[in-house]
Amino acid sequence: MPIRERPPVALIIWALCLAILLGPSLLVWIIRGVGFAAQCAPGPDLCRGMALGGGLRDALTLAWGIGTDILLTVALATIAAVACFTGRRALTGTICLVLLPILPALLPMFAVVVSRYDGCEINADGIGTCVLWGATMGRSFHIAATIPDLVYSVLPFTLALALVVSVIGWFLARPKPPPPMHATARIRRFEDDSP
Repeated sequence: MPIRERPPVALIIWALCLAILLGPSLLVWIIRGVGFAAQCAPGPDLCRGMALGGGLRDALTLAWGIGTDILLTVALATIAAVACFTGRRALTGTICLVLLPILPALLPMFAVVVSRYDGCEINADGIGTCVLWGATMGRSFHIAATIPDLVYSVLPFTLALALVVSVIGWFLARPKPPPPMHATARIRRFEDDSP
């Protein structure tokens, strides 16, 4: 029976950071996908008797709790990038540093954008109400209006951080040159090559 290899620690750390950052946003899209699969148009009525609006509101609240916490997203993105660099995946680490701080906020924002309908007021000041699939959305929809400003304020810093950490990671992840051959190995190799 073959012995299974355990996954490297760097891969486990990277996957854990990804799950924490993107899990709530994916939950929002799963609930929105259920509404889409049930062919429920966004509106105040229930979705085929299901109160999906309450679930979407709670999932959005969780997603905003992580996606709008800049310190948490940048810290977890940096940890994920360092894990990629130690696993010799420099490009993946750089992509993590550029995308992971902003994706947890952008994904729920797009879910709110596709869930809007006429009469559903969304603005940064929190004025107006929106009822979706039987539930009042409250601040969970209004926060989506503040996300573009958040992304524009964070993106220059994350790009600079990605550049600095990528240069450092390149030195960690680049292939090591093979050690020089010992003199006796060169002699044996020459003897093997000779006719």
